[in-house]
Amino acid sequence: MPSEIRHIVFSGAEIASAVREYRRNAGRPLPNGSLRRVEIGTNSGSVRVSLEIAPDNGISTATFDVGSAEITEALVAYCGAHNVPLPAAGAKSLQRFGDSVLLIVALNVTGSGWPLSAGLARATQPKQMPAAAD
Repeated sequence: MPSEIRHIVFSGAEIASAVREYRRNAGRPLPNGSLRRVEIGTNSGSVRVSLEIAPDNGISTATFDVGSAEITEALVAYCGAHNVPLPAAGAKSLQRFGDSVLLIVALNVTGSGWPLSAGLARATQPKQMPAAAD
């Protein structure tokens, strides 16, 4: 059977939208308000995102740290909601790519690595962030 490796690039705004939708559907919504900042970084090889939101109710700006597992689930749900095809059985992982995040989906891949992903990892220097609870 053929192998497939798919790389889908998400901007900071798309990640924030995906996390908002995911948390709203999970019953843990982020506050309504303006997105002030999206910071993408890594911690021990795991992608982390920090969202800074200025709530509409006038309360001070709040920062929400999102871990790799939740980001992955949010991006997969976002793809489904926006008609971006993903193989359901594929192994999914994240990688920081500059100011974006790659959702990497690998299906029927064997061997010692993913050539494109390995090259992309060397192309960017990850920014270390404090750990967030998953």
